[in-house]
Amino acid sequence: MKIAIVGGGIGGLTAAALLHEQDHEVHVFEQQEEIKEVGAGIGIGGNVLEKLGNHDMAKGIKNAGQVIKEMEILDDKGHTLNKAVMKKGTVNLTLARQTLIEIIASYVPDSVIHTGTKIINLVQNSSKVTLTTEQGEAHHFDLCIAADGLHSIIRQQVNPKAKVNYQGYTCFRGLVEDISLTQQHTAKEYWGAKGRVGIVPLLNNKAYWFIAVNAKQGDPKFKDFTKPYIQAYYNHYPNEVRRILDQQSETGIIRHDIYDLTPMQSFVYGRTLLLGDAAHATTPNMGQGAGQAMEDAIVLTNCLSKYDFREALSRYDALRVKHTGKVIKRSRSIGKKAQYQNGLMIGLRNFVLKRIPSKLISNQAKFLYKTKAE
Repeated sequence: MKIAIVGGGIGGLTAAALLHEQDHEVHVFEQQEEIKEVGAGIGIGGNVLEKLGNHDMAKGIKNAGQVIKEMEILDDKGHTLNKAVMKKGTVNLTLARQTLIEIIASYVPDSVIHTGTKIINLVQNSSKVTLTTEQGEAHHFDLCIAADGLHSIIRQQVNPKAKVNYQGYTCFRGLVEDISLTQQHTAKEYWGAKGRVGIVPLLNNKAYWFIAVNAKQGDPKFKDFTKPYIQAYYNHYPNEVRRILDQQSETGIIRHDIYDLTPMQSFVYGRTLLLGDAAHATTPNMGQGAGQAMEDAIVLTNCLSKYDFREALSRYDALRVKHTGKVIKRSRSIGKKAQYQNGLMIGLRNFVLKRIPSKLISNQAKFLYKTKAE
C-alpha cells in the first residue's frame, strides 16, 4: 500500500518505521528543513515499551534512557506531599527529545523522508487521497496519516470543528549537564502559588526541568522571561530548584503555551486518519504525549497487518479514540489542581494530598497498560 505520512515528528516517524518494515511504500512529508524536535526532555512509559515488545527500537530507547521509578510531589518549601510509584515490572524512561527522534529516525530510510515539503491541501475519494504541496505538486496515495501536530492542517480540512483549548498556563523548559541529583531514579515536582517546577533526571548526570506558570494566552509578561528573571521569580523555591536554574545556560530555554484538544469522536475520515497530537493533543501532566503518539503508530501497524483495510481503520478508531480521550481528561484534571494559585485552594489540596495513600496516586496511571495493541 502507498501511504503518506504528514509530519516527521515522533508519532509520524514511528509509523513510518513500522509500516516500512511491513513493506508498505511510505512517504513522510515534513515542512521543516530537517528532522528535529523542539524541547528539552521527554518521558516514555512502560505502556509504550511493552507494545513495542522485542523491536530493536525499544532496545535503542532503553539504552538511551534513564530509568524512573517514582514521581515525588513536593510543596514550594520542599515538603513531600505524596509519591507515585511506577507500575511494578515496567520500565519507565526519560531522555532528551532530540535523542528519541534520532533513534526513531534511524529506522526510517532517508529516501522516504521529504523535508522542506509542506502539505497544504487534501482531496480524497473512495479509492485514493491526493495531497498537494506548497510548491503545487500533487501526490496520490492509498492512505494518508496526519501526524502534523496540534495545529494540524490535515485535521482542519477533515474535521474543521475540532477544538483547540488553551489551558491557562505557559511552560518554560531547559536541559542541564554536569548536575548531580540526589535521587537519580526520581522525578520531582514542586507545587506552589507561583507555579510548578519539575526536575527530571537523564543519563550521564544530565537533567531537564520545566516550569508551568499561570498566564494569559500569549502573555507578554513572560515573553522575554530570560534566565535572570526566572531565577528571581523562583528564588524562594528549595535549593535543588535554585541549583538547576543556576546551572542552566543563558540560551537554550524554550517556552510554549499549553493547549489540548477536546476529545473527538473519530480519528478516521475516509482514507485519512489522524495520529498523535493531530488526533489527541494533551497537556504534559501525565508525560504521555509522545507515548500515545507512538502507541497510535504501533496499533495502526498491527491492525493493518491483521485486518483488511476498512476493518483495520475501524479497529484503530475503536482502540484509540476512547483511550486517548481519557488521557486528555485525566491530564487536564491533574494540571488544574497542580496550577492552583489561591492560598486557600493550595492549602486544601496539599492537606488532601498528604493523606491520600500513595498506592491510590500510583493507580491513576494503571489504565495506560490496559489497552490492546491490535
